[in-house]
Amino acid sequence: MKIGIVGLPYVGKTSIFNALTQSGAETGTYTGKKQSNISAVTVPDERLNSLAELFNPKQITPVRIDYVDVAGFSKGEIERNGLGTEVIADLRQADALAHIVRVFEDDSVPHTDGNVDPKRDIETLDLELTLADLHIIDKRLERLNRELRAKKSPVLENEHSVLEQCKAELESGIPLREIDITPEKKQMIRGYGFLTQKPILVILNIGENQLDEAEQIHGRFAEYGDKTQTEFTTISAKLEMEIAQLEAEDARIFLAEMGLEESALNRVIQASYRLLGLITFFTVVSKDLRAWTLRQGHTAVDAAATIHTDMARGFIRAETIHWKKLVHGGNMAKAKALGLLRLEGRDYVVQDGEVLTIRFNV
Repeated sequence: MKIGIVGLPYVGKTSIFNALTQSGAETGTYTGKKQSNISAVTVPDERLNSLAELFNPKQITPVRIDYVDVAGFSKGEIERNGLGTEVIADLRQADALAHIVRVFEDDSVPHTDGNVDPKRDIETLDLELTLADLHIIDKRLERLNRELRAKKSPVLENEHSVLEQCKAELESGIPLREIDITPEKKQMIRGYGFLTQKPILVILNIGENQLDEAEQIHGRFAEYGDKTQTEFTTISAKLEMEIAQLEAEDARIFLAEMGLEESALNRVIQASYRLLGLITFFTVVSKDLRAWTLRQGHTAVDAAATIHTDMARGFIRAETIHWKKLVHGGNMAKAKALGLLRLEGRDYVVQDGEVLTIRFNV
C-alpha cells in the first residue's frame, strides 16, 4: 500500500511525513526539491498484541503502509511544468492521496498566496490534480482519434467514449473518484493512474495554539467527510513531530498530560487504511504471526493468493476463527474443541479480524 502526501508549499507535508515515519527528512527548503521522500509505517493493531500473548511467536509481522512525500504543488504548477516530473510519476503509482491543508498561522512561514485560506487551498490543489488528468486524457484522445480514423475498433471506440465522459466530468469540476460509472469502466481507466480517481484523505494541519478549537475547525470542513472515497481528519503536525521524537513511555505520559488518548497520527494511519477499503486477517505458521491485507468483500481463495499463489492454486479449504473467539478459547486446539473453529470454502467472504489457516495441495 502506498499513500502519496500532497499539498501546497509550506503546509507541513514533510513535518507530517517525519512524524508518521519517524524520519528526519528536510523541511522548509524541501519545497524546491524534486526527489520524493519515501518511508514505511506500521499500522497500529492491538489485535496483534493479543494474539502474540496467545502464541508467543518468534516473529511478528504487522501491516505496513508506504508514505511518499512529494514536493509541494504551487498554483499553476501543471501549466508551467506539465507532467514530465518525478512528482507526478510518484503520485500515479500511489494507491491513495493524503492532502495536507494548512490551517495554522505562522508569520515566520509566509503562505504562498499571502494568507491562510484552507478552502481556497483545497480547491487550488484539486484544480492542479484535475489539470494533470485532463492533460493525460487529451493526449490519449488525440491518439485514439488518429487510430479510429485509420481503422474502426469497438474496443478503441469504447475507450474513447469512457475518456470523453471522464473529460466532461473533470471539466465540470467533478473528480473521477466521484463519477458514476460501471466497475468495468473504472477498471478500464485504472491503468492511467488518474490522480483524481484515487481515494483522498484531507488532513487539516492546525497549530498547537489551535488545539482547543480542533473540534470546531474539524466541523467547518465536515462536508469533505461526505464525499465519495474521501476521509478527513485534523492534527497538529508540529505537536506530532514532538511526540514522535519521544520514547514510548514518555510519549504516553505526554499524551496523558495533554488529555489525549492517542497520537493523532494513529488516526491518520487508520484513516489511510479505511480509505483503501481494506481489512486485516491473520495467520500463524511455525511461530510466525503475520497480519495481511485484503480488499473488503474478497474471498478465502483471494486471501490464499495474498499469502502465496500456490495456496490459491491448490486451495482445499480455510479454517477460520475470529481473533476474539480464539483468545477466549485459549488456543487453537481448545477453540476447535469448543466448536469455535469453522471450515469454509473458496467463495467464503473473509471478515476483518479473522485468523485463517489455509489447507491446500499442489
